[in-house]
Amino acid sequence: MIRCSFLICTLLTFLQTFSQETIPFPMDEQALLWKIEKKGMEKPSYLFGTIHLIEKEYFFFPDKLQKLVEKSDQLIMELAGIPSQQEALKHIQLKEGVFFDYFSVEQSDSILRWAKEELHMNDAQFRGVMTKMKPFVAVQLATQMHYFGKTESYEMTLEELAKKNEIPIKGLETVEEQMSLFDELSKEAQSEMVMEIVRNPKEQYESTQKIEQLYARQQVDSLYMLIVDSGGTIASENARFIDDRNVSWIPLIEELIREKRTFIAVGAGHLGGPNGVIRLLQQKGYTLTPIKL
Repeated sequence: MIRCSFLICTLLTFLQTFSQETIPFPMDEQALLWKIEKKGMEKPSYLFGTIHLIEKEYFFFPDKLQKLVEKSDQLIMELAGIPSQQEALKHIQLKEGVFFDYFSVEQSDSILRWAKEELHMNDAQFRGVMTKMKPFVAVQLATQMHYFGKTESYEMTLEELAKKNEIPIKGLETVEEQMSLFDELSKEAQSEMVMEIVRNPKEQYESTQKIEQLYARQQVDSLYMLIVDSGGTIASENARFIDDRNVSWIPLIEELIREKRTFIAVGAGHLGGPNGVIRLLQQKGYTLTPIKL
């Protein structure tokens, strides 16, 4: 549920170097795809918002989008392609201790009941899968099990398209940097992330659907607000998970788009908001034009 009023909208920002205005928050434009231009750029580039795992009914990849990727000199994503299973396993396993070290006896019992009811896994099965895994893996497992066989991946689609057309893929972050977002959370925050879905799985799935619906309507500011005002662990760590990363990406993006036609695809939650990639690029003097899909 969105609890934060839109009355917190920021005033228009006037840049010292450029007279250009940033889009007021929340924006009227509804677009997941944005054209990036600036005097001095040899070619325009494009910014696209994704959802890393989305139900098939909300997944859309029109010809217009495909052609822009195919005409690009490079594809930029949060990571430089999908990590292999072996590499991913290295980063999601605990180096010491076990999964249930993060939880009290009562919480552990609740988790095992939840696993049986929601994941259809008995105690032995859940322990076998999760014993050496980091807590956040349980949240990912719940999502994958709930939507098993009903999802698509923008990242996988983009990676396959880039490889087919021999387009170089680069990343704004490393796997290590992304995993550190979770590893640096306190033990209590990591356990609470799991307990949020254990206590009310229905609410979590409904929240996911609201996100998908806003995504389908291409309302990036509303999507951002839903994420940061959800009241969960990720929302409470908004600066770490969203805003700080946006700021760190901008110098990299500027370097990458200076001379090459670049297609940038990052989570849609990073596009909107007062400190979203759209407005941060505008503050650097770029013109961002929404393109309706």
